[in-house]
Amino acid sequence: MPSNRSKNSNPQSLIQFQQHFSDEEACAKYLYQIRWPNGWVCPKCQSNKSYLIEHRHVYECSECHYQASVTAGTIFHKTRTPLHIWFLAVFLVTTDKRGFSSLGLSKILGVSQKRAWLMLQKIRKSMATRDERYQLTGLVELDESFFGATKEGGSRGRG
Repeated sequence: MPSNRSKNSNPQSLIQFQQHFSDEEACAKYLYQIRWPNGWVCPKCQSNKSYLIEHRHVYECSECHYQASVTAGTIFHKTRTPLHIWFLAVFLVTTDKRGFSSLGLSKILGVSQKRAWLMLQKIRKSMATRDERYQLTGLVELDESFFGATKEGGSRGRG
């Protein structure tokens, strides 16, 4: 199932996103490529022979019958929300600099506000974990940033 899709060809617009991740199968294939770039290998017996249990996005080893999911160890693990809804939520949250409320996200995705809130929490937590792992080095350029504290007895203001 490995695809020829380059890791650097991430969609830059909503139209491109919808073309890349139009359905559940496309999202599962993307996760497969990220998780097993050189093809599936059983973590238990190292066999490369497996078959897909489609409705669960699980690969089962033909030798030892160990099951490994494309979503295991991710924010998508054991979720009942379709992957294409999750992918859209991640895309929207990571590309909008103003941020999203759970109510706004729930209306766009067509899910309950509670579900949207839980999704936002998982996305934000995974983004924070990622940020902890990758420290910026060298020359870093920032836009629209404020440094320092507020003036004593006053508010920060603009500019």
